[in-house]
Amino acid sequence: MRVTLITLLLLLSPGYASAEHWQVYTHSLGEQGVAGGGTLHGKEHGGKRAFYLELVHALLAELGSTAPISEVPLARGLKLVTEQPHVVLFNLSRTPERESLVYWVGPTLQETDYLYESSAAPTGIHHLSDARDLPVCILNGSSHDALLVQQSFTQLKRHNSYSGCLRMLAAGRVQLVASADSGLQQKLAEAQVDPAHIRATPVVLGHDRGFIALSKDTSPNDVARWQAALDKLRSNGQYQALYQRYGQ
Repeated sequence: MRVTLITLLLLLSPGYASAEHWQVYTHSLGEQGVAGGGTLHGKEHGGKRAFYLELVHALLAELGSTAPISEVPLARGLKLVTEQPHVVLFNLSRTPERESLVYWVGPTLQETDYLYESSAAPTGIHHLSDARDLPVCILNGSSHDALLVQQSFTQLKRHNSYSGCLRMLAAGRVQLVASADSGLQQKLAEAQVDPAHIRATPVVLGHDRGFIALSKDTSPNDVARWQAALDKLRSNGQYQALYQRYGQ
């Protein structure tokens, strides 16, 4: 009876992590992550994706897990989190199409998405429909990908990195790039593109809140523990400290 009671108390403890082995993935790091010790860590002041890495490391520590974090292309990460057990994927936009595919923890960060253009070759667009027949670079498998396909865009150019899209824009190979406003400076630095050469159009694609996705085999208790861990980091100041150290 005593052993059963102790086990029950452990299961109910916010810091308890289940025995299952998490497979933790992120995507589109660019140059914001660094490998070491069999996992990935964020570069200090590297940008929002560096912040996400360190935030998830902090969450795993709260949950008592030392699971390593690996990088995969977004499309591969979506396949893993929807088809494999015990998978964590971050950062992910919570769209209606994805809502029932995974469990959601967050939000981790809020941002606004725009279509960006070359300052030297403005497109003159004011509405999403104005851009339908223009060449647009999008991150493969992203929420922008799904949105613009749904809107019948005819010249979508897919890339596995935002920096690659921005280089295409600067080289005149596309006329527009879909991207969030947060982290744009880091993306431009990685692409070696002068920020003065790129500007936001009036077209807003949406207001995203990033989330951590957990595969559907995750127990309700574990989903609640992930959310409680994030809420704790926000309330004790660790979230803001990580953002200042890695995200800015």
